[in-house]
Amino acid sequence: MLSPQPQQQPEWSAILEVQDPDGRRTRHPFRHPRVAVGRRPDNDLSLADQGVSHQHCEFIAERGFFVVRDLGSHNGTFVNDRRVGEARLRDGDEVRIGGTRIRVALQGKVRSPPRRVRWTRAVLPILVAAVAAAGGWRLWQRERDLRTRYVAALREHLARDPCAAPQLEGLAAIDARIASRSFAIALERGAVRISPSDERADLELLDLYRRRLRLYADLETALAGAQQQERESVERISRLGQRFASARDRKLAQWAEGILQEREKEVAELAEGVRALTADTQKLVGLVESVVVRREGANAAALAGFRFAARDLQSLAQACRTGSERIAGTATGALNALAE
Repeated sequence: MLSPQPQQQPEWSAILEVQDPDGRRTRHPFRHPRVAVGRRPDNDLSLADQGVSHQHCEFIAERGFFVVRDLGSHNGTFVNDRRVGEARLRDGDEVRIGGTRIRVALQGKVRSPPRRVRWTRAVLPILVAAVAAAGGWRLWQRERDLRTRYVAALREHLARDPCAAPQLEGLAAIDARIASRSFAIALERGAVRISPSDERADLELLDLYRRRLRLYADLETALAGAQQQERESVERISRLGQRFASARDRKLAQWAEGILQEREKEVAELAEGVRALTADTQKLVGLVESVVVRREGANAAALAGFRFAARDLQSLAQACRTGSERIAGTATGALNALAE
């Protein structure tokens, strides 16, 4: 199967720092080109806030700007406490909808609406001279070295594939052997009737499902280890980021760590899918043992009508890899900014 061509990564990204009415804070990376916000569960960002409409507003990438647009909400959308129908956002702006506040953190080559003059370039030489005169050279070197270590740790983290496990190859081979095969049984006056050749085929197929169960158990253990490794790696990176003296570097670190936490969710969803497949397979094996091995006719109808409810493993693994690669691409902006 041909691998999909890599998509060109956006030159900028954003983190939406959400504070709900109860004061709980969460971070959500902006997924280009649009994030829909509202109370309904099918929104990209679903909020449990009664002051928020079902479809309240959207954040979009538009001609290089980061834009918030009201979608006809009942209570309105506010940017820095000013009600707007649509507004181009800059780093640090606060969007309020209902009782929820969303602070915008921008990184990369995002266009900024002309409202205030940037004075950093004019003041920077003066600040550098003052810091140097006060012996700030050592502090600058320390920050540079810490930034190098942080970037190396972040690259190492992103280089790992959290969705990979050796059991996936073995399970794919078993699934290929199972293919579309089914169990052959017959029921006559409540008694199970199976020909010798069908019984051999049924028992061979049952053995494949039992082997699948054993590999599922090993896969769950491997994914649990991968999740633990992800958490420990993020914690190490977070401790490094907390040591930054520069407000800019701390902000970049928080942005990167919010993205990494999203990657943990991809592995968690794969592990949850494997658990669902395990439960389905256990149910099928139990029915086959009852009907084919013990000839219990009471379960014959349940076996004949059995269907897997969970998603197949290959699509679960592919979704995990796709999500992980997308998140790694989003983190590239933080890497580039810290490496400069």
